[in-house]
Amino acid sequence: MLDRTNAEAGYVEIAASACHELSHIERRLIGFYRQLSPRDQEQLRRLTEALISNPDQSDDD
Repeated sequence: MLDRTNAEAGYVEIAASACHELSHIERRLIGFYRQLSPRDQEQLRRLTEALISNPDQSDDD
């Protein structure tokens, strides 16, 4: 998990302003994602990429 005491002030300001643009469920999902281990984060990224890919679309085209 990120150590917020070591975060740069500019980054914190940007993150805070961007946070207001996210819905409650989006903020919760981000929080859950940050709690995952790096290995689990990578597996989730791979799963997400597999789910959003279009199986009818071929890379050979």
